[in-house]
Amino acid sequence: MVAVPIYKQYTLVFLVICAVCFLAYFNSLTNPFIWDDQALVVENSLIRSWQNLGLSFINDLYLGTNSGSNFYRPLQTISYIFDYHFWQLNPFGYHLTNIILQIGVSYLVFLLLFNLLANLPIAAATGIFFAASPLNTEAVTYISGRADMLMGLFVIFSLLLFIRSQKDGVKNPTLFYILSVINFILALLSKEAAIVFPFIICGYIFWFLHESIKEKYYFIKRIIPFFSVALIYLCLRFCLLNFVTFSAPALTRVGWLMRLSVLPKVIFTYLKLLIFPLDLHMSRQFAWQSSDAGILFGIICLGLIIIGCGFLLRYSVKNKAASFMLFWALVFLIPQCGIFPINTFVAEHFIYLSSISFFLLLVYILHKALRRELFILAVTGLCAFYVLLSAGRNFEWANPVVFYKNIIKYSPQSFQAHNNLGLQYELKGLNEQAIEEYRRALEIKPDLLEARSNLANLYFKLKRFTEAKNEYEVVEKNSPPEKIAEVENNIANIYEIEGFFEQAIQKYKLALKLNPGIIFVHFNLARIYYVQGKPDSAGLHILESLTEITNTAKAVDCKVIADFLKNSGRVDNAEQFYNNLGINFAKHERWEAAVSAFKRALELNPGLSDYHYNLGLAYLSMGERAEARRALRQALRIDPNHIRAKRLIIKDKL
Repeated sequence: MVAVPIYKQYTLVFLVICAVCFLAYFNSLTNPFIWDDQALVVENSLIRSWQNLGLSFINDLYLGTNSGSNFYRPLQTISYIFDYHFWQLNPFGYHLTNIILQIGVSYLVFLLLFNLLANLPIAAATGIFFAASPLNTEAVTYISGRADMLMGLFVIFSLLLFIRSQKDGVKNPTLFYILSVINFILALLSKEAAIVFPFIICGYIFWFLHESIKEKYYFIKRIIPFFSVALIYLCLRFCLLNFVTFSAPALTRVGWLMRLSVLPKVIFTYLKLLIFPLDLHMSRQFAWQSSDAGILFGIICLGLIIIGCGFLLRYSVKNKAASFMLFWALVFLIPQCGIFPINTFVAEHFIYLSSISFFLLLVYILHKALRRELFILAVTGLCAFYVLLSAGRNFEWANPVVFYKNIIKYSPQSFQAHNNLGLQYELKGLNEQAIEEYRRALEIKPDLLEARSNLANLYFKLKRFTEAKNEYEVVEKNSPPEKIAEVENNIANIYEIEGFFEQAIQKYKLALKLNPGIIFVHFNLARIYYVQGKPDSAGLHILESLTEITNTAKAVDCKVIADFLKNSGRVDNAEQFYNNLGINFAKHERWEAAVSAFKRALELNPGLSDYHYNLGLAYLSMGERAEARRALRQALRIDPNHIRAKRLIIKDKL
């Protein structure tokens, strides 16, 4: 038998993983945005410009929304900026990125295990199973679940680079080591759970470089940079990057002893899901014993599990790969198993990296028990089974109403599912059903401010102003100060509609004081001043909303705005107003102001090709050819038949 060159074997494994991933997830490409996708993508103005790149590194994941979180995942936001640049709000592109990421992580799983085991069939089969696993749909099919894949990509690559740096005869080992540390930093910027990775480095040294530990300071020198990065990250997170949230994580209400006692049930739940990946759903309910006897029994079970794991983790030259991969599973499970106060005890995506160890064990058993032909047949059959389950799961994600109803079927106390189902009903115009779901969410969790805000907004839309005001006042009383601005703006809207202009002005000004960044409040104030016959005051606030205008140009532009309001301005529709204002600035050759006005219009409606065309024309008049090209091409992405954009691109060779 002629030996196949190793590079061809690597290529074949990569192609098989690509095929498996696309078979498992191709039907997710047409799925809509769902759950947090609406907040992190659709409603997130932060992802709509590369200029916001820096903001991603100093703010929480939900900065571009009205929600609050303590998630610090700048690379996830940057990945959405990348997707938006090419796809705007077409979910196809975001799903495609997720599938590509899953291919990358799955192939790295293969490379890692091949490095550890030097057994290509076992490493390849494990990577393939991981690629197809239906438990990974929460990371792959769910656009907002991308953080797990980004973390996995950088974590595994970091370990591979570290392994490379420790091999004898490698050129530039220091470079590989530095790149390993850099990838660890990138993993931390993808998801907080990567903080445990230095322990993985310790484990690798212990099991695979056991003899090297005897060298003086070898162990210390290898791990100090990783732990130093982790320590710096923790200091930044707790001091500078500890963000305000609407409510504390759900498990903060569960005592630490109770959380420890639940851990055995968490572990067995994950094992059950891995062995029988059926009835999968998000937002799992998790019951536990609250009696003293139940807690004691849980602690005893936990003790037995720890003893068993300790026995299996002993150093052994013969079983070092198995021990290390068990250690891998435990280390990545610990930050997401409920020991620390997070949002839930169990979620399928929590074991994204830990599941690699299970699939390795499964493949090892099959490889040991079956001859070569039967092994290939078993792997193929089980892979096909996983692919069918994953593809079937994708169909659930395709219909948000069905998706949320399925969650409620298994977890009727899921307040998030009730709230999100209410949003779907509202989008479909089923307002009474939406109100019922919001109220159900509030019955389960009375302090769920998102549901109360949604209910208040719906009452406002239905012109049930008294009820809306009552709900807004509850939100106002319970929100952290940094999050109240939007509520104050909404209350001001009600006062304005009711004709109480002075109260509305006070509330709008309070909203701006609390958060100067919600610039469209300036437009709301301008609208009142315009109705009151004060175009100069209205003009000043419109000017304040045009944040790109430099101070030296404001005096002239203020006059242009005031004249526009006096002669032909209308303030009943914000996006049309800003677009028309931009056109008026262009007539006066005030290009910087025109760009700012068109940007405001696009923030309100990014899907209108004419607005992009107007912006491109303004940039071109300023001599900003690159920006003009970007805006005009965006107009053509939205409307390929936009004649004026085509002509301008051809005429000016953009």
